[in-house]
Formats: sequence, structure tokens, C-alpha cells
Amino acid sequence: MLTKGVHTHTIRVYYEETDAAGVVYYANYLKFAERARTELLREIGVAHEFIKSEWGVEFVVRSCSADYIAPAYLDDLLKVNTTCNEIKGASITLEQTVKRDMRDLVVMEVKIASRRCQSGSAVRIPSRVRSAFEGLIDIKSEV
Repeated sequence: MLTKGVHTHTIRVYYEETDAAGVVYYANYLKFAERARTELLREIGVAHEFIKSEWGVEFVVRSCSADYIAPAYLDDLLKVNTTCNEIKGASITLEQTVKRDMRDLVVMEVKIASRRCQSGSAVRIPSRVRSAFEGLIDIKSEV
């Protein structure tokens, strides 16, 4: 769901994502963020496979920082909010926040880089993809 420059993806916490105490294992938040980014790309019309087939380009995570504020637990219903903070020639910086009942649990800054599928070398973000993400920034700034 995309509203005012924020993409929201809902996730239920399953047993396999927790430790013996029923607390979400820290690395699973990275998986939650990845799922949310994938759904964001689909929603803005530039899904991973489309980008690969159309331009021979893929996105990879270049860097990620995470601030773990509070834990999530088995069976929690979480929301991962994604906003676009910056677009450069070959990278996009996103902020992804995992929330439960409006409370921030984990806040991540994720930089994704555009690269050629065949060679792995950096490449400028295709203009259609750039436009889709710029639309997110424009909407966000209106809030």
C-alpha cells in the first residue's frame, strides 16, 4: 500500500522467525525489509524481473544500518514503512521502519545500488525506475 510517499507492507511474525523465547531474531528484520522493498518495486511498476528483462539491471544492497529499538514477538502483526530519502546516479537511499501498533521497533537506512546483471558493474538507474522513485520523494515532501 502506497500513501503520501510511504509504502506500507504488513507482515505476520511466524514461529520460524523467532528464537526460543518467541522474540524475532535480529537478522529477520533484514528479510522483512527486503520483502517490503520487493513489494514497493511491484507497486510502483518496476518489479525486479521487469527491470532485469527490460534493461539487464538489478538492485543490490550496498549498505544497511539498523537501530533496534524494541523487540517483536511471535504472532505480532508488523508494518514495514518504506520511504525514499535520496536518489543518486546509481543508488537509492531508503528509510525502512518496522512498526507494531504505531511504535517503531527497528529503523533502517538501506542504500540499494543499480548494477548490470551480466558484469556486476555499477550502472545508472534506468530513467523509468528513477521517475518512479522520484515520485515517492515528491509525494513525501508534500506531507
